[in-house]
Amino acid sequence: MATKPVIVFVPGAWHPPTAFEPVTKRLEAAGYETKGVHLASVGAETPLKDIQPDVDAIQAVIKSSVDEGKDVLLFVHSYGGVVGSESVQGFDKASREKEGKKGGVSHMYFCCAFALPEGVSLMDALQGKPLPWFDVSEDEKTVTPKTPIDVFYKDVENPEQCVGILKPHSYQTFASKVMYAGWRHVPRTYLYCEKDMAIPLHAQKGMVENSGVEWRTETVDASHSPFLSIPEEVANSIRRAAGEAI
Repeated sequence: MATKPVIVFVPGAWHPPTAFEPVTKRLEAAGYETKGVHLASVGAETPLKDIQPDVDAIQAVIKSSVDEGKDVLLFVHSYGGVVGSESVQGFDKASREKEGKKGGVSHMYFCCAFALPEGVSLMDALQGKPLPWFDVSEDEKTVTPKTPIDVFYKDVENPEQCVGILKPHSYQTFASKVMYAGWRHVPRTYLYCEKDMAIPLHAQKGMVENSGVEWRTETVDASHSPFLSIPEEVANSIRRAAGEAI
């Protein structure tokens, strides 16, 4: 394979990038550089009104690698698929090559993440209604999960430790419509998680099958956080998406 891409990890709502450490440690041991994005919407002192600060945070991390001429594989989880897709604009490898620039986003890897088309928000995808396990603040500025173990960590050892890293999420970001579907512009992989209680398997497959583009897909017998429950499998899957025969 060619030079290994930098793997940039974009977490979902409520989560810090440190949640991916079981996977990033394995990738780094295999010779990959990894970077994590701290989303502005997670634990914000002043809750965000839209997704732009999250997009800016992701683009800053992408830029730090592509400015060095490096390729980036962008790993997105859950809500991270919304802001991750938006952040690819101006950074996809093909567009940069046409401008005579080296480096760029060479692949997007969706881990049970939202792959939404242009003009659709996360709330649109949820038919405009908060999910039963959303605990929305009275002013509708923040949201927390009522039952995180059941929804995110059903198959994770010591799930209580995982709950401890969660922070309130800026609820208004869920109403921001996607303006740029980055997954249309780079090669893409979707990791189907069969036991996911946050984004059920039929919803994951619906997004892929109705996208109008071809995807690489892999399937794991895991819930919403396979990077915690089966990190070895996820790391190997990412390596395959990066071009390794493993």
